[in-house]
Amino acid sequence: MGRIFGLGETVLDIIFKDNLPVASRPGGSAFNALVSLARAGEEVALISEIGLEEVGDQIVEFLRENGVGTSWLHRFSTGKTPVALAFLDEDNNASYQVYKDFPDERFQISGPDFLPGDILLFGSFFAVNPVLRKQVVPLLQKARKQGAFLIYDPNFRKNHLSNIDVYRPLIEENFSLAHLVRGSDEDFENIYHGFDTNEVLQKIREFDAMGLITANSDGVYGLVGEQYFHVPARTIKPVSTIGAGDNFNAGLAYGLNRQRPAGGDVDRWGSIVENAIEFSTNVCLSFDNYISREFAATLTRNKK
Repeated sequence: MGRIFGLGETVLDIIFKDNLPVASRPGGSAFNALVSLARAGEEVALISEIGLEEVGDQIVEFLRENGVGTSWLHRFSTGKTPVALAFLDEDNNASYQVYKDFPDERFQISGPDFLPGDILLFGSFFAVNPVLRKQVVPLLQKARKQGAFLIYDPNFRKNHLSNIDVYRPLIEENFSLAHLVRGSDEDFENIYHGFDTNEVLQKIREFDAMGLITANSDGVYGLVGEQYFHVPARTIKPVSTIGAGDNFNAGLAYGLNRQRPAGGDVDRWGSIVENAIEFSTNVCLSFDNYISREFAATLTRNKK
């Protein structure tokens, strides 16, 4: 099995319900996925940036306690680690306000050398941010050239819609660098307004990538090779949906590290997606951004 790396932002999430703070968790798309994967027994490392201050120190301690490698974590001394306020609505879906204080010089890191069989998760605004683009693209190109499998989650939110004409070409360049693109139906409505599920999957395939679309209660739609498939969702009452998509990605990486399906092997891909749904479902049942240690223990027992 290969190593799993995550490239993306790191923030401190403060979660509010009924206008009251109910939890505080370190987070970020790749961050959340890697903590879950480490709990599941995978060898993982985070490629990111945080401040050289107390919040940053606490996040590093949390990563190490959970077995996430920190060798590729850039720490800046000018500026502060971002803080995200997450407000849960009556359905426990989150809206965000993010407070940032970054230095002028950011993400001063080249990243690891990759090996064939490694997996790299990347995405969110971090992957299209023009400030970081000169550092991010060469790292993705290196990972692909060295034989890593790249999973891209655009996670494109409405607050960036006013500049979609700027970001869409960058998103599509990321499609071309990825082997697998996984996004929500809301992401793709923001990126390709008016496209239906099949049109989005066909668009992803134009860039020689496999595609998965998560559509909440409608389940997951996929296109691998020439084969379409659908996996139904599980019915649950979520406590919080923060980290749901991130942990779906974690479940994908976990399954891929074990099964390594060929492009058109729909049955095996369906099994991997079901595994990803299990990861995502577990996270929705608490305020944590990561799978529970109890759920992780069932995975490690099954590995044995």
